[in-house]
Amino acid sequence: MGCTYIMKRILFLTDHLGGGGAPISILALASTLAGYGCSVTIVSLQDKVWHDPPEGVNIQVLRFTYRGPWQKYRRYHIHALRLNDWIDNQANPFDLIVANMHYSHQVAIRSCLRDRAWLCIRTDPGAELAGSRRSGRLARLRHLYHGRRVLCISKGILDSLHALDIVPAETQVIHNIIDASAIQLAMQKPVSYEDFIVFVGRLDRRQKRYDRLFKAYKQSGISQCLVVVGDGELDEAKVLAGSLGIADRVVFVGKQSNPYPYIYHARLLVLSSDYEGFGRVIAESLVCGTPVVSTDCPSGPREILKGKLSTCLVPLDDGEALSRRMAELIDNPPAIDPAYYSAYTPDNIVDQYLHLLDRDG
Repeated sequence: MGCTYIMKRILFLTDHLGGGGAPISILALASTLAGYGCSVTIVSLQDKVWHDPPEGVNIQVLRFTYRGPWQKYRRYHIHALRLNDWIDNQANPFDLIVANMHYSHQVAIRSCLRDRAWLCIRTDPGAELAGSRRSGRLARLRHLYHGRRVLCISKGILDSLHALDIVPAETQVIHNIIDASAIQLAMQKPVSYEDFIVFVGRLDRRQKRYDRLFKAYKQSGISQCLVVVGDGELDEAKVLAGSLGIADRVVFVGKQSNPYPYIYHARLLVLSSDYEGFGRVIAESLVCGTPVVSTDCPSGPREILKGKLSTCLVPLDDGEALSRRMAELIDNPPAIDPAYYSAYTPDNIVDQYLHLLDRDG
């Protein structure tokens, strides 16, 4: 397949290119589109750029640091004015504009891009509504997305918008790219552990619920150690492991630039989140041939773990089911067919973005 949209110009707006799954997904998409002959620019609204630019991708930093309470209150508007100036200085217009993550959405809707930009939602909007300020948060979500062009990385995100009575002007669901060939090349390196299960992700108790994971791991009675790959609330997680009496069986290896060998060599990957946007690590684990047990959280795991793999999902608040399924899959792991992740290949995902280009062009 070749790009029939030679030198179409694409702009990705993002909060940052630091840690987390969103920057990885944006960079993978940008790199693949550039490989198809498109001119791709990424504008980061922070100077947190931890990744080298992919070949053929132009990365620009357009930061703004507010000073004082007035600038803090007006930060989205001021940043939008700076974005407008940058857009005005471009020699040629962009054919497709996609804003990623919350801050970028706030800036985009206040800028000259408000009617053109697709707002790519990468986490379940219902997660924004926890706590006592639900009505205020819901109003902000409606201001952001009602009547806008919205791109969701899972159907579950779109379903959540509809459940909140948020009606975008246009919608598209396009999943993240999962480059199986690159992952399968990177996963071959050895690791220092044998016969283990793995968790990969930022240690964030509110979303990733490592407390649920540790309790289920203890209750499962499995003999394999638990290797935790990721940064975040490391000290708090270690204290919790100690209080549960499993500190000698939980190994924290920190954030890894290449986590795939840990996934590939593991007996099982466990995702214990309260919410996701897509659940990228699930698809990556399947690419590595490693079974997954995941909470059936919004929004994404059930879109990946389909068919025979649907038994790998457990109810969100059922820790006993999570521990039981972990033990069951250690003893009887499911066969993983490439068909389970074929929908996320670079060709398939880029083809959908090229159709957006065709529509916007």
